Amino acid sequence: MGSIVYILFDFPDNRLTDRANILRLMTTLALENDYRFLKKAIVCDDMPGDLYVPGEPELLDRAWSNAVRAAPRYDGAYWMEFENLGGLKMNFGFDPRKLRRLNLTIDRDRLKLPGDTPNVRELVRVISLINQSLHPAYGYGLFNYDIHEAAPANAGITALWDYNLFGAVLVEKFGHDTLMSLPAWQKHEFSDGSILIEMAENPVAGWREVGDAYKAAAQELGVAKINQGG
Repeated sequence: MGSIVYILFDFPDNRLTDRANILRLMTTLALENDYRFLKKAIVCDDMPGDLYVPGEPELLDRAWSNAVRAAPRYDGAYWMEFENLGGLKMNFGFDPRKLRRLNLTIDRDRLKLPGDTPNVRELVRVISLINQSLHPAYGYGLFNYDIHEAAPANAGITALWDYNLFGAVLVEKFGHDTLMSLPAWQKHEFSDGSILIEMAENPVAGWREVGDAYKAAAQELGVAKINQGG
């Protein structure tokens, strides 16, 4: 396994404490692309199945309870690991001491080769599903704790990243037309007014080819820093 990279999602309130929101996200992931949640060792003795949590809502609810029970083994944080049929694994979770930030993780090695583009598309799909389920104010990455310093949640936009998710309030602040005109590989608009800016087709494998676009987009947004490729 290589470095773990993150997409960080910031919220203006404590909606992560609402169990219904977490279960809605889990149900959405279970229904899309056949994602399966992996059972947590030791604390999942009450769960049917060998490796995976069955996708029924009541069992997903129980799996989240197990994630909360397992928090002491994860430095106090709640984590759920999920996997698609191709074996691509990701995790989402949050620290109950930092209730305004959700983390999504993936192994950077699963993104680093030109042939890993399908994995990149899966990552973007999950970012989109989190956005549609929880409506964060802001999301960004690829963040890497080995080389980046985490700002407090809702500290504002201080850099351009490979993935930049602007909630509706930020879209209004920067301007819809400004965001949609940035020199990015793709832009995704959502029904809640948010926009996801995807700077590169594969920001890890193809980072060399898109450096000028990052610089131009950062200048347009008025941010001085660029964080590229995790």
